[in-house]
Amino acid sequence: MTMFYNRDTQLHDFSADSAYRSYLISRNQPPIVHHSGDIQWKRLCVAIRLTRNHIKGFFAAIHMALVADKMRRARRELARVRVRAADTPVLQDRRSEP
Repeated sequence: MTMFYNRDTQLHDFSADSAYRSYLISRNQPPIVHHSGDIQWKRLCVAIRLTRNHIKGFFAAIHMALVADKMRRARRELARVRVRAADTPVLQDRRSEP
């Protein structure tokens, strides 16, 4: 460490600089870890699986909404021509199926 002495020398405490320097030298630094390609591959597979599941859930929700809307319109049309709702089939929720 280079110290330049000028007229501000008496205002600067160089003992703190040497203490900080000794701290930097003596501290235990964590090792630099380069993850193997295997770990990166596993992380990529997890990210792909999560993305696929989210997309699958998104399309399942859209499908259920479309089916529910179609059933609503069918019931409304049947009610308009005076057919009871008990005679219409009930669609089961298939979101829990694989």
